[in-house]
Amino acid sequence: MPTDISIEQLKKRFAHHPHFTREELLGFYRSVEPDLGESTFAGRIHSLKEKSQLKPIRRGVYTFSTKPQFYPQVEPKLREIALKLNKAFPVARKCVWSTQWLNEWMIHQPGRFLLLVEVEAVATESVFYYLKDEKYKNVYLNPDENLLDRYIHEESESIIVKLLVTKAPLEKEQKIYTPSLEKILVDIFVDRKLFSAFQGSELVHIFNTLYSTYALNITKMTAYARRRSKDQELIDFMAKNTLLSELLSK
Repeated sequence: MPTDISIEQLKKRFAHHPHFTREELLGFYRSVEPDLGESTFAGRIHSLKEKSQLKPIRRGVYTFSTKPQFYPQVEPKLREIALKLNKAFPVARKCVWSTQWLNEWMIHQPGRFLLLVEVEAVATESVFYYLKDEKYKNVYLNPDENLLDRYIHEESESIIVKLLVTKAPLEKEQKIYTPSLEKILVDIFVDRKLFSAFQGSELVHIFNTLYSTYALNITKMTAYARRRSKDQELIDFMAKNTLLSELLSK
């Protein structure tokens, strides 16, 4: 990065811009270096992103925001399940999470929780029977609406084994894979029956609270939603109901 444009100067220039485009950033660079080439500029963007100084929030749109990344507290039972599955199914792609994580982002606090175990298609049934054999209670495989209404939504805690969508965005912490915030938001939007406690005004509140608190990547969200054939529906929802509309209009 050239000495005449420091990260402090960049932040000062865009201090009143919660986000800005690639073209706006290039324009600022060329105001100082008129002959700056495209490949050199691309290299500088890459360097800033590598150092976590520039954060992409969608394709061609960035921020210098200091919003933190979300790192979930994986409770002991969920950690135990994850580590057992790592040992029993070392090759299968998988992730675990709990709907209890959503509590801090909600208006009303639900008293019932789901532990989600998401696994690639070839291993879902094997993982389901493995957890049953390990004597875990209230374990369900891809439950339908009838099971949800009659049993799962009445239990204080259930373990749901479900399909992990190909290329779903995951995070890894201490050998345990968990969904990214972008994936969680898309899933509770798409799987409305499974996540019925998080719909309506709660869904809007969760989206807005997460956007205000953590760094989110809109491109990652819409790409994953596209894999679930719900990208346009998600975009329409965010544009009409949430604070994320300001990112979509950029």
